[in-house]
Amino acid sequence: MTPAQRIAAYEKTTGWRDSLWLHAPSQTILGLWVMGNSYTVKSGYYGGYPAGYLSRIKALFPDKPRALHLFAGRVDLETFPGVTVDRDIDLDPDFVDDAETLTDTPVADFDLVLADPPYSTEDAVHYGSPMVNRNKVMRALTQLKPGAHVVWLDQVLPMYRRNDWTILARIGMVKSTNHRFRVVTIFERAGGDDL
Repeated sequence: MTPAQRIAAYEKTTGWRDSLWLHAPSQTILGLWVMGNSYTVKSGYYGGYPAGYLSRIKALFPDKPRALHLFAGRVDLETFPGVTVDRDIDLDPDFVDDAETLTDTPVADFDLVLADPPYSTEDAVHYGSPMVNRNKVMRALTQLKPGAHVVWLDQVLPMYRRNDWTILARIGMVKSTNHRFRVVTIFERAGGDDL
């Protein structure tokens, strides 16, 4: 799908117009999502996706049935089915693996990765894990096939190699007062013809 087709699919599914737009010269999707003041996290997990986030991502990617939830914690798999990866075996992920290497996960089998890493050292302490090296994770995700996508939710843009990735979208996301502003960066694995 082209970026314009993704925006059209999103608007048709969600009914929300004008929250995404196409930056014509670069063919990059830009946007702003105001998630509202619902403090509900359907998974009940600290740091879990805010209400409505997964349905918005699913609306952008109706053509990507094989999803991998990286840094899964607890994910609402009813809203966005997929396979989970986490380093914490107590969370019962499908794959117990280190996101910086992904040696035990068949990454190439997936066409969409949703990543929501700890944003800070303080968050990592809360999860009982070391802070993740975002650069290493992006390198590990190069196991994806060309044309696959990574939806990265964070407060920073991870470093990436332009030979490996192109940026399909940059979407600002705000939830409500006293919540962190985040950015949804969508990367496409270079080498595919789905630009």
